[in-house]
Amino acid sequence: MRDCAGEKGRKGICLILLLVGMGMMIPCYLFTAANVTLSPWPLYERNRLLLCLLTALFLPLLLFAMRAADRGEAFFARHERGILLGVAAFYFIVQLLMAQALRFEPKTDAEQCFTAAQRLVDTGTFGDSERSVTYFTRYPHNLGLVYALAAIFRFFGFFGLTDRFMQAAFACGLLFTLGLLSAARVCRRLGGVRAQTRFLLLCLTCLPLLYCTSELYTDAFSLAFPPVIVLCMFRVREAQTVKGRVLWAALFAASSFVGAQLRFPSIIVSVACLLALLFGLRIRLTALCAAALAAAFAIGGAAMDAQTARHLPAEEIAQNELPKLHYIAMGLPVHEDEGYGQYGYGGWLIFSTSFEDPDERRAALLSEVIDRIYYLRYPSRLLNMLSRKNLSTFGDGTFGLNEIIESDAHEADNAVKQLIFDGGALHAAYTHVCTALFVCQMLLACLSCVQRIRRKETLASPLAIALLGAFLFLCIWETRSRYYFQFMLVLLSMAALLEMPKKKA
Repeated sequence: MRDCAGEKGRKGICLILLLVGMGMMIPCYLFTAANVTLSPWPLYERNRLLLCLLTALFLPLLLFAMRAADRGEAFFARHERGILLGVAAFYFIVQLLMAQALRFEPKTDAEQCFTAAQRLVDTGTFGDSERSVTYFTRYPHNLGLVYALAAIFRFFGFFGLTDRFMQAAFACGLLFTLGLLSAARVCRRLGGVRAQTRFLLLCLTCLPLLYCTSELYTDAFSLAFPPVIVLCMFRVREAQTVKGRVLWAALFAASSFVGAQLRFPSIIVSVACLLALLFGLRIRLTALCAAALAAAFAIGGAAMDAQTARHLPAEEIAQNELPKLHYIAMGLPVHEDEGYGQYGYGGWLIFSTSFEDPDERRAALLSEVIDRIYYLRYPSRLLNMLSRKNLSTFGDGTFGLNEIIESDAHEADNAVKQLIFDGGALHAAYTHVCTALFVCQMLLACLSCVQRIRRKETLASPLAIALLGAFLFLCIWETRSRYYFQFMLVLLSMAALLEMPKKKA
């Protein structure tokens, strides 16, 4: 009897902790929605009144569309497979067409990765290029994309194909399709055919999904992995045999590792899944997934280090790699004349690379971080900084994907570029529409989370906790508007779980 009471007590405490974890997402995204629409900061040159009006217009329209989709549940259930394949094919074809329309010569970070991958395939190494050595010993976290691109180029090279831009776009499109279908199946598990249909509908309201794969950078390549990770976690839970659980735990770990190599914040989703399993009292499954994850990072990390050692001297990486404090310092813009990212036209990069001794660099950055945190000790200063930084992260519903696509060729010479390029005739209108829809998607996700908490349903906790983790990470780290993009399929999945109240007969 005492054991039963103890078990119930543990379950009750864990349930409360999961619900609190889910609920913490709500104030974060409500603050974001209010800040994006109402804050006075001039970043992105947005018209706040227009943005508020568009948000007020789109939100009821989205709710109406979701209710209408619910009415067609029987139809969507009958044609579920065909609809999924049709939507996947639609996005894949449109993205290839967009890649042709947006074809560009990569610049800056994307160019470094693209060039290094091509040199790796053509000459066997990129370590003979001084530019590549300088860049990748500072930013070795981008080597995952280099090796991924090199694998893509090698594969298509076997067939004699030479258009490497389209090869990368094709592979990124396939990854996107995998992520889209994974997110749809997650919604199917959490809310049935209705939630899956709502998810596909909401994807159509995120217009950058139509051309994101043309960016050919980590933002697009990592987009698929958060929903794949969550789906693998659910398959671990559902597996009826030890073999099945081990297989899906291995896939959970592998997708987490690969996603983290392309863009490390993907690991936030893996941690959210582990927390959901742990506080759901699935202790053995938690241990299995955690062990698989540790093994994947140990074995995969060793393989990555061995590959990197063939091209870059380990001592140069140790000396030149920018420490995490560099990005945290960049993420603390304490003064109003500081923007985001480089903060003053590369000033932080100049500061961090001015030290030859890595210990001296870390000490200088630590001192700067401490000074900035101390400056932010007053709530008014902290709120001021958070408001400006939040706007820089979430204030552009196009996610600034054109920043890399546009590169140095700023002429909007076709209809697509007129929409997404900064100098395009329709760019301002397009940005306001996308941003208003983004705010609506955040509000729908919050409503969905409130609904789940009221019902004490925690099955969707990996989604809510992952969104909370993404928000907190981007409050701490250096950020730009495209950095949140990899979590968009998770946000849309959470929003799709909102159940429409049925009309009374």
